[in-house]
Amino acid sequence: MNLYTKDHLLENKIVYFQPRQGYRSGIEPIILAAQANYNDKSILDLGSGCGPISLILAHRFPNAEIVGLENNTVHFELSQKSKKENKFNNVEFKYEDVCLLNQKYMNYFDLVLSNPPFFFENQIIKSKNDSINNAKYISKEKCEIWFKNLINYTNEKGRALIINRFENVDFMLGIFSHYNLIVEITPILSFKDTKPKNVLISLKKNENYVEKTKNEIIIHSNSSKYSKQVEDWFK
Repeated sequence: MNLYTKDHLLENKIVYFQPRQGYRSGIEPIILAAQANYNDKSILDLGSGCGPISLILAHRFPNAEIVGLENNTVHFELSQKSKKENKFNNVEFKYEDVCLLNQKYMNYFDLVLSNPPFFFENQIIKSKNDSINNAKYISKEKCEIWFKNLINYTNEKGRALIINRFENVDFMLGIFSHYNLIVEITPILSFKDTKPKNVLISLKKNENYVEKTKNEIIIHSNSSKYSKQVEDWFK
């Protein structure tokens, strides 16, 4: 039995390999990929995992330069396998530590997308599965470095978007408040009138620090259907 599964993205338009027993993608890559547009000529997927965000972008924006940085060997190899299977030539996956600043990409990207680990180490019991641990757990120190690198990779007119746990908002804002940024906070709700579990944060470089809260994203219209907005993002 293979250690990975052959799945699909965007209504079977993209072949996508991911671990059978390890971390498997949720809706977060779909939401992040939907934030890109044709003005984004250079896009970084920071902590690209098995590559779902990069693969979607490579399909939607064939003329964009897309780079995925990933430090898990299994995830990196599966992203390479998916790239080859889909015959994408506008995406490059690189195996490197996302917490080490790559000077080549300083102030380079029009758009940086990231779905970093949601849970802080020592605050939750970790999994015995390395793939899951790598994708879901991180120290606060490394998370801060991750976010600082993300800001440094974004060019002066670019933007960066992050999905993380809503409960981590104060921690993230504590980091971002040291930079001159426009920070837009979009709560992500599973259903209307429920408490947000996740959050989408947008960052743009600015002359001073500004915080804004935007209308929420609602994932489901009822127990079995995605909302119209989210449903369109799967296409």
